[in-house]
Amino acid sequence: MRARVLLVAYLTLGVADSVLAAADVDGPRWVTKTLLMPVLIAFVCVAARPGAKHDLWLPIGALVGGFVGDVGLLVDREATFLVGMAGFAVGHVCYLLAFRRVGITLPPWLPAVYLLAWGAMMAGVRGGLDDLLVPVLGYSLLLTAMAVCAAGVGRRTGLGGALFLGSDAVIALGLADVDLLPGQAALVMPTYVAGQLLLALTWAAWPFPRRYADKAVDPRSTASSG
Repeated sequence: MRARVLLVAYLTLGVADSVLAAADVDGPRWVTKTLLMPVLIAFVCVAARPGAKHDLWLPIGALVGGFVGDVGLLVDREATFLVGMAGFAVGHVCYLLAFRRVGITLPPWLPAVYLLAWGAMMAGVRGGLDDLLVPVLGYSLLLTAMAVCAAGVGRRTGLGGALFLGSDAVIALGLADVDLLPGQAALVMPTYVAGQLLLALTWAAWPFPRRYADKAVDPRSTASSG
């Protein structure tokens, strides 16, 4: 019951913040956006699979990094934007370490596909990034690595990583004043909210039955069964 309430609360906040962002209404977002990651952290703690509980500090660290990033991006200043980017970067490192503990299995061609997509995106935005070019290049490469490793954990986790990557790609387009789609900024929050949830569900037993979950999260239990 607690997991269901927290999941509904997270989705409600996500929808509300997506609507506010699309309408360019900033004031209430100090509530809706800043509560997203704390609620998702609470959900992960309540819904975690028993075998994953001892490893929760890594995904929780990733979500704390997301919280720092969310707050940093609420303030329209370059310094706070960089702080927010650093928070997200720490989160991606936590996800990478967590995925390594879960186990990563990748087809050999997939990293090349993501790398080509990263290169195409950076080629398209580099001219408009100015002083942000170097930090965005480094951050986006780290994010791409996270998305690739997420794909090696399972389909649901991989979709979460891809959505997170897509959300930040739209932010990069905005920073570079590149308009690919009308109203593209409205895609940032829905894809981010969905991406973070799908990544967090890697460690959750609910709402998915165990037999449909991604591969086991406890490497020690896997080793002992072998």
